[in-house]
Amino acid sequence: MKMYDYPAPNAQKVRIFAYEKNISIEYIPVDLIKHALRTPEMLKKNPLGTVPFLELDDGTIIRESRAIIEYLEGIKSEINMLGETPLEKAKIQEVDRLAELGLMIELGHHVHNISPFFADKGPQSSEASEMALNCYTKNLDIFEKIISGEQFIIFDRPTVADCTLFSTFTFAESIGVKIQEDYTKLMSWYKSFGGRKSAKA
Repeated sequence: MKMYDYPAPNAQKVRIFAYEKNISIEYIPVDLIKHALRTPEMLKKNPLGTVPFLELDDGTIIRESRAIIEYLEGIKSEINMLGETPLEKAKIQEVDRLAELGLMIELGHHVHNISPFFADKGPQSSEASEMALNCYTKNLDIFEKIISGEQFIIFDRPTVADCTLFSTFTFAESIGVKIQEDYTKLMSWYKSFGGRKSAKA
């Protein structure tokens, strides 16, 4: 199988997840800047025009990062990264959604309102950018209180929540957001997880 890839947080999240589970995937780079996703061939594979998406050996396409992760978890149970019991699943999902909706999405709102690349997508607003960063900071406060600052966010093994939060912070670095650096436990975890081979995937 192969995944159409770009150096962005959702794709990185899947790469980390797959590496931790020791699942082999061929990664196909896609040049978003040159609108490579908008060719007829690519739109036939993925009308959403987004990455990542996974193409199985029989041609089946799986779109959206979380759907890909669910598939990868389903084809290889070890190590379990989505939860083994109903309570584990709920707690992992809870933390993962906070990372995605409370942090990654807010960074996305910030970028869409400041980057010239998105200027033709609609109105941009410095106030909207400021609001997004305020929400990002508020949710960092919550995260700082609920994690231990050790190697993994939750439980004694890597989970999808680690993948999501790590890719969020690398994204923050890439766009020059440094707010998270003021949070001791978060940065301790980030440094620790960043030492894993999967973090370089």
